[in-house]
Amino acid sequence: MRQLNGIDASFLNLETATNFGHISSISLYDPHDSPGGAGLEATKELILERIDRLVPFRRRLVTVPLGLDLPYWIDDPDFDIDFHVRHHAVPPPGTPEQLADAISRIVARPLDRSRPLWELYVIEGVDEGRIIAQLTKVHHAAVDGAAGALMLAALLDLDPDSRPTGHPAPWQSETVPTDEQLLRLTAIEYLRRPEKVVRLGVKATRDLAASTRSGGLKALADLVAQPVPGPLGNLMRKRLRAQHGHDVDHPPALPPTPAPRTPWNRPISAHRRFSYTSVPLEDARVVRRVFDCTFNDVVMAVCSGTLRRYLQLHDCLPPESLIAMVPVSVRTGQEDDCFQNRVSAMFTDLATNENDPVRRLRHVQGSLITAKQHFAAIPADVLQDFTRFAPPAVAARAMRMYSRLRLADHMNPPFNLVISNVPGPNVPLYSAGARLLHYYPVSTLIDGQGLNITVQSYDGNLDFGFLGCRDLVPDIWVLVDLLHESMQELVDIAAAAARPIQPPKRSRQRSTAR
Repeated sequence: MRQLNGIDASFLNLETATNFGHISSISLYDPHDSPGGAGLEATKELILERIDRLVPFRRRLVTVPLGLDLPYWIDDPDFDIDFHVRHHAVPPPGTPEQLADAISRIVARPLDRSRPLWELYVIEGVDEGRIIAQLTKVHHAAVDGAAGALMLAALLDLDPDSRPTGHPAPWQSETVPTDEQLLRLTAIEYLRRPEKVVRLGVKATRDLAASTRSGGLKALADLVAQPVPGPLGNLMRKRLRAQHGHDVDHPPALPPTPAPRTPWNRPISAHRRFSYTSVPLEDARVVRRVFDCTFNDVVMAVCSGTLRRYLQLHDCLPPESLIAMVPVSVRTGQEDDCFQNRVSAMFTDLATNENDPVRRLRHVQGSLITAKQHFAAIPADVLQDFTRFAPPAVAARAMRMYSRLRLADHMNPPFNLVISNVPGPNVPLYSAGARLLHYYPVSTLIDGQGLNITVQSYDGNLDFGFLGCRDLVPDIWVLVDLLHESMQELVDIAAAAARPIQPPKRSRQRSTAR
């Protein structure tokens, strides 16, 4: 039994009737060389024989009575693979739009919290039956992007000849704890909490003093830690001076001004729209080489151009630039549980008010560099433990009140949307012999953030997934066309800049004999 950390629990607390905490992905497979590969039965067999490495697939939630403390994970004693892996199909001819409609309906349903928080849909009939799609839904409380990549690696193979063995991996389930046991654990946690409050406050003050070079703040932290007498004071001073943990978390530096309002920065409904497309990775590589920037700079600049075109199309481009929240993994490899959320965020200016695409790219590049420089380092136990001090019941009630009062209608958002760029393998992967063609992310939305763009690189492609609130972004497929226009614009400029300049031709002059 393992207790969730505060960040994990926050993804449970944000759920309401319209906000869902799961993240999803759609994988497209070619089963031509392996009949049955990536199909329903082969997928069940693969999961069962690798379930010892797929820890989030086994875990279910156990909540503390009255929401007095954070929930716990236990290995589900009633695990049922047939509940989680399901069959679905799209009608002929199985166009991308038909597949996206099916995905939109499935991701608009919450997960059952009485079971492990995931579902996998094997969808047939795509591209006139030539493609098998798999939609995976996993709650964000169970995994973040990096943990999802670990699970993908555990499920798929580099060898196209690998097949399921039919031998499930052994694993040990756990007994569901009683309310009395959970309340006893909560009482112990409350006894530990007074020391923890002081320790966190002092450490946070010291970190703030270090980042601001303030001697006064450092003196204040030392003063708080010093006067506690007796054995308790000695213990606290020892813990305050010790280095707790080796991980580093990075709290996001909020943008200096609120973001401008856009059509999707309003309260969302429970209904979703999804669209997807791919761009050759070589196109981004050309732009990166010519302009000496990173792949992430190129992705953000392309998204900026796409959003600018979309807002111009709807005659609502604000004079101020849009602001994007960019998730950042803060994993160090030293975590005791690799499936916990280890993620923070940066805020970057998208320069959507800049008409010139090259200046827009440079502005985005500079904004990302500045965001990284302001990405203050705070020890992981400080940031994670601070989230524990709001009881889950209080946090959940606050989120429901935010939605019920429609506060997103009355205030400018701190950022306009989330744009996430997840690096993936650049080699082909296989599921029971069926080759993975594309891996499209399907992220999540919250009130005030009715549009999300997530990008996954895989095997020579950048796979883009657009998720929007059905009421706020009804024409989400338009973004696909605008994305290709923005990418091609940068590629054309880069190609022209890389073309060698030919010297002007000189007319031949007959030499005059002396």
